[in-house]
Amino acid sequence: MYIWCIGDDFVTIMVWVDDMLTFATTVDLQKKAKADVESKWEITDLGIPSKIVGIELTISPDSIFISSSKYINSILLREDLGRTNSVSTPLNPNITLVPNPEGSNGDQSNLFASLLGELQYITNATCPDIAYAVNRLATYTANPSLQHHTTLK
Repeated sequence: MYIWCIGDDFVTIMVWVDDMLTFATTVDLQKKAKADVESKWEITDLGIPSKIVGIELTISPDSIFISSSKYINSILLREDLGRTNSVSTPLNPNITLVPNPEGSNGDQSNLFASLLGELQYITNATCPDIAYAVNRLATYTANPSLQHHTTLK
């Protein structure tokens, strides 16, 4: 992410591999930033984005709404969690998480780590409200038990 400030105005340029988004406080400043980038590299303007890196964007004149609902729903379907009941908090405060019992190998298939990584991406992208629960469960990644996997789901 690059930020270019001119007085009280600014342009934010975000780059992901070969995709770029620009946000500016004025249309003229955004056009100038685009022209500056275009003077050095060949670019293709795809217009106003509706999705980038799995994040859906809804842009109106006075706001930008971000969502990962399609990505979250794909995870729920894959994990067969499409018909589960929602909960009021991401991690039940009454649950006591303990290390995998000694002598148990836990889930060595990396399914726990894979799902955890997807949830960490969602946490960083659009859902910071689940950060505590996801990071708390991440401490058990090396040797998760069935309790950890169930709690993660």
